[in-house]
This record gives sequence, C-alpha cells and structure tokens, in this order.
Amino acid sequence: MSHRIRHAGTIEAIEDGRVSVRILQASACGACKVAGHCSAAESKEKLVEVKCADVSRYQTGQPVVVTASGSVASQALIFAFGLPFLIMVGVLVVVLRMTGNEALAALSALCALIPYYFLLWLWRERVSQRISFQIEI
Repeated sequence: MSHRIRHAGTIEAIEDGRVSVRILQASACGACKVAGHCSAAESKEKLVEVKCADVSRYQTGQPVVVTASGSVASQALIFAFGLPFLIMVGVLVVVLRMTGNEALAALSALCALIPYYFLLWLWRERVSQRISFQIEI
C-alpha cells in the first residue's frame, strides 16, 4: 500500500517546463473549528515547483492537487533533518573528546553544517530528481 501526500493549491506561474503551485500547509490542528482562536494552530503558504513535460494543460490560477509519495517525504526528512543531526552529533562527540572544550565542540558541530548545506545546494538538481512532486487536476 502506497501512502501519498496531497496538498491542494493554485497555480501561480508556468515557465520552462515548470509549474509553480502555491499550497497552504496547515498543522494537524489547522482544520479545527476553534483554530482561529488558538495560538497552537498554524498554517504557512509555500511555493512548490513541479516539473511537467506538457505545461499547456495548465493555466495560472487553476486549482490543482500536488502529490508526492511517502518515500519522497521520507527522503526529504532524511536530507533536511536526519543527516544534519548525525553530522552535528558526530562532530560534537569527536571534537569534545579531542579537546575537552564544550564551547568549541558546540561551535564546530554548528559549523559542520555549512559544508553539508553547501553540498546539498550544489547537488540540488540531483536531489530534485529524487524528490519530486506530481500534479493532479
């Protein structure tokens, strides 16, 4: 059984084989009746780029549903949170054992993320091929 993630959205722009869709990402309690009066309910607008072979099917302002598989979500979580956490903890432990200086270890762990996110940015085309969305009308 394949779990799919779905978000309703509106097409904002179409250019060069890419469709930009604005989605409203709501927290779990965002649909609650009293969410407007509660500070715990939160929602954010996001712009998602979807690669499409035939963009002529879409128009700006058209309502669509953006979908992704559960494995795509898992990969995104690993890239965004899992690997950085492992890098930080690894560098923290190594530097702390080598120097015994907690401040230096903490600073080194934070600075170790700079090359990670730079490499992620350099490989963004590769990553975007593995982590992609589809549009359902």
